[in-house]
Amino acid sequence: MSKQLSIVLLFISLFTFSTSCDEATQANLPEPIVRPLSASEAEIASSANNFTFDLMAEIENEQPNENYFISSFSVNTALSMLLNGADQTSQDEFMEVLGLSGLSVEQMNESYRSLVEYIYGLDNSVSLNVANSNWYSDQFTIKQDFADVLTTHYQADIFERNFGSEATLNELNGWIEEETNGKIKNALESISPDEVMFLINAIYFKANWTSQFDPDATNETTFLLANGQSVEVPTMTAKVKHWMAYDETLKAQIIELPYGNENYAFTMIMPDSPSDINGLAAKIDVNTLNNTLADSTTYVRELYLPKFQLEFKSNLKNVLVNMGMPLGGLNNLFKEERPLAISKVIHQSFLEVNEEGSEAAAVTIIGIETTSVSPSTRVNQPFIFLIRERNSGTILFSGKLLDPR
Repeated sequence: MSKQLSIVLLFISLFTFSTSCDEATQANLPEPIVRPLSASEAEIASSANNFTFDLMAEIENEQPNENYFISSFSVNTALSMLLNGADQTSQDEFMEVLGLSGLSVEQMNESYRSLVEYIYGLDNSVSLNVANSNWYSDQFTIKQDFADVLTTHYQADIFERNFGSEATLNELNGWIEEETNGKIKNALESISPDEVMFLINAIYFKANWTSQFDPDATNETTFLLANGQSVEVPTMTAKVKHWMAYDETLKAQIIELPYGNENYAFTMIMPDSPSDINGLAAKIDVNTLNNTLADSTTYVRELYLPKFQLEFKSNLKNVLVNMGMPLGGLNNLFKEERPLAISKVIHQSFLEVNEEGSEAAAVTIIGIETTSVSPSTRVNQPFIFLIRERNSGTILFSGKLLDPR
């Protein structure tokens, strides 16, 4: 994993934040299709963004000195699909983790569908693909109501497969690779004998900067690390339009660099001191970010930005459990009544930032496995006992127990 960005918190915003900007756009870019969000869409977007910072804070607790790059939108989508197969108690817990307690499950599903349609229409010059799928063992029968929700609201592909076959693993990974334009490969390493379902979200994003950088102007410049040291890294530079704002609470500069017709942006939150980067995500919330960006200033001046590439892969199961995610209560996935639990939440991502723009991809795989009450053996009635040598069968002692008292 690249080490170039140990102090700058970077993420791609899939939901546009309010910013002050001029009306100029490139003449060759299509006009955005913008409309007001419905109340439930706005709540979904806001909750998803707050979930972003909650998830980032938990990951930082586990990996405080490592680069990471995630699509919280992908994780959020996979969890949203899964909660439709949970019982009421677990549904409530999922909704709490996602910050959606004010919505019904039906409102959440419908708002997800319409919100994805909305962000697809914001900029035709941006390549965006959001794909969902459900893979389940042919030894089980998926509940039709659950399958209908996935296909209707999440446009999910449903695959019934032999989970004991290597071909299934290859096909599943092939689906992910295709949906992420080849950027995410071999995301699922194996299928355990107990696993019976996988819920998958894949997302791919590629966009050019509104004003691109000249590759000939990219040079090695100094980058300050959190530990006080400095390194030389390839840095792009150009006189480009961007927005800047300062937040006193965060003690951080917020910089936005637009893509395409300016409805998508690369947002950077850079603390005053490099050593303050750890823990920064835990201080950010959507209201603070939106309010700060609402007062941002438009600049057209020289901007220096590291050129970099990140790859990240992690099992987020424990991170999400720490956030309150339930592991069980998944009674509405299959017709068969078997105890089920989440086995893993694999998240793998890729990001490249270069002179042309950014290319990003991510996948979230939630594995479901069969479980049972921990097996136990009870000796709770009178018995005869022997002490013997097992190889020869020689009995050394014998007896009978009628009353252990």
